[in-house]
Amino acid sequence: MSNRQIIKDFISSFISSLSGKSFNFALGLMLLDQTKSAMSFGINMIIYPLVSLIFLVPIGNLVDHYRHKKILIYNFIFRFIIFLLFFAFYFLTNSSTILYLVIPFVILHSITVNINDTCYSASIHELVNDTKIQRLSSVTQTAIAIATMLSPAIGVIFYNWLGFSGFILIEIIANLLALGVLLTMKFFYKHDGQEAEIKQNENHQHGVKEIIRFLKENQIVKYIILVSVVLNFFYTSISIGVPFVVKEQLLLDNATVGILETMSAVGMLLASVSMSLLPDKKENNTLLSNKIRIPLFLLTIAIVGLGITFATTNTQVIISSVGGLFMGIIAFTLVILNIVVMTYLQSSIETNYLGRVMSTLFTLNTSIMPIGTIVFTYLF
Repeated sequence: MSNRQIIKDFISSFISSLSGKSFNFALGLMLLDQTKSAMSFGINMIIYPLVSLIFLVPIGNLVDHYRHKKILIYNFIFRFIIFLLFFAFYFLTNSSTILYLVIPFVILHSITVNINDTCYSASIHELVNDTKIQRLSSVTQTAIAIATMLSPAIGVIFYNWLGFSGFILIEIIANLLALGVLLTMKFFYKHDGQEAEIKQNENHQHGVKEIIRFLKENQIVKYIILVSVVLNFFYTSISIGVPFVVKEQLLLDNATVGILETMSAVGMLLASVSMSLLPDKKENNTLLSNKIRIPLFLLTIAIVGLGITFATTNTQVIISSVGGLFMGIIAFTLVILNIVVMTYLQSSIETNYLGRVMSTLFTLNTSIMPIGTIVFTYLF
């Protein structure tokens, strides 16, 4: 049963990630054509963290209070309606009014994405047994990695072939397919009275106090969130700094940047696949610190090595090969850390707290990246 659930989750995650990332890329292309503004590709990066921050408590409470499958089904239906309305009103806009349609759409779409990500992460216990949690997380990460590699090319191809209106229809079809897969998945609930029991405490303020108390009592979870935020902040320096250093300081071409980015994507994919192939463990008594020690060490070595490489040579072959190797290791170790940490959280936190913990983690990570972008753009 668990293996079938993992396959279904892979299909659903791949469809959702590929269509979503491709659509966001096509949306940026459309806005660039319509508005001629460089902010076209940054609209999601601006709106999504703000939406996550504003809806942190409501989404966390929603996920912890109600049956996850029911939430996901209603969320898909709501997203389907949003896309239908977006498709209908798109033809009534022009270059001067398009943002009045896009901004409300992106806000509503960001809410559905946030609900979807938080709810799926919190429902791990209900999809597979505890020995399969790491494999499910790895397979999901593999689907996202493949989608990340393919989405820019697919976004450009379908945008040029069908136009943006055609792309909206593709996204509608993709959401229906993902919903179809979801309907075939079995969610196993430990507590039949979950909804009735928690409805008595639906007050949002109570939910905030409860999660703060939970984090105070669980220091390891608090430190995991803190380390995750710090890593995301400094990873932003790599995503911004590498293209700038390669082009402006080393005076190399776009092909070199492309090679480094490709190696990063390959590292991400290799890590996801490697973790998914590890045998299931009946009991997992290894301390979290022991699991993350080697990846953190390799990550530090790779970041230092990348800096030394950039500082000592501007030869294209060396930058592409050695720099590409370090970029691959950085991505590899970050994905390993992500899977290990997510598996730990999903294995050790009670289901009725998991939604709020995941919502807090996702919100802080998405919120820190724009801040990192601003800081490191100024520094570089």
